[in-house]
Amino acid sequence: MVAWQLWLAGVVAALWAQRWTRAQLKERTFRRRFPAHADGVIVGAEPRTYGAHGGRAILLLHGYNDSPQSLDQIARVLHAKGWTVRLPLLPGHGRSLRAFDSWTAEEVLTVIRDEYASLHATHHTVVVGGLSMGGALACWLAAETDVAAVILYAPMLFVPAPMQVAVSTARLWSVLTRYASGGGQKSIHDPEAQRRMIAYGCSTRRSLEAVEYIARGTVVRLGFVSAPTLVIQSEEDNRLPREQSMHAIARLGAKDRTVIWTRGAGHVLTVDVGWEQVAATTAEWLAARFPVTAAAGASPQG
Repeated sequence: MVAWQLWLAGVVAALWAQRWTRAQLKERTFRRRFPAHADGVIVGAEPRTYGAHGGRAILLLHGYNDSPQSLDQIARVLHAKGWTVRLPLLPGHGRSLRAFDSWTAEEVLTVIRDEYASLHATHHTVVVGGLSMGGALACWLAAETDVAAVILYAPMLFVPAPMQVAVSTARLWSVLTRYASGGGQKSIHDPEAQRRMIAYGCSTRRSLEAVEYIARGTVVRLGFVSAPTLVIQSEEDNRLPREQSMHAIARLGAKDRTVIWTRGAGHVLTVDVGWEQVAATTAEWLAARFPVTAAAGASPQG
């Protein structure tokens, strides 16, 4: 009996040693690819604000596993149309793999609520929007505040089946590896945009549990999203099946609801093929509801 216990303990120790070694290697590789500032934020993943004169502002929230960089091009177009655009960096993102393994849904929700409150205190019109998980978070804000409008890019309005499987089996695979491959290569079709993307390219047990919590909370809040809503999604989205997305979108409470399906891009359509049209469509939709004056140029601020 003692021999069996010793053998089992040895096997467990060996598995944990391999897990630790693989994690260390992945963390070093990641840091070489994405250098960071002294505060730990990856170069290019910084939060930013594009300020403009007037009382109109947009809060754009990035998705799971990425950073404000994924929405920067869209933000610049909207800023040129006269909007102040705020792109915060969410907890755990755009920093290190270890940071990605420690963030919680509660931390993210606190940050986005504070970001909205800050803009609402200084602007008479505040629109919220986001990409993927950021779209889900925008729905949380829209359901509990008086946002002027909602902009959703490939929003995660339900819990995707692969996420359900990954979370339900996490106690098993997390014994062998801390960082499970994310398989995000298909999310961006444009090779150059894919190369520039700042993303971890993996998931951890705790990060998946956090994003699943956000997704489940979004499902029960869809009916409370009553502000005018624009949804733009790709028919070639590799993360969110069209049928499930259509069903979820139909549950949004907004009477003024515009849904546009595009082709050519993957899940991250804000940087992929055709992002310019996504930006132009967003600007036109906003202009029809909130006429703006000529843009006032300003530089991004941290």
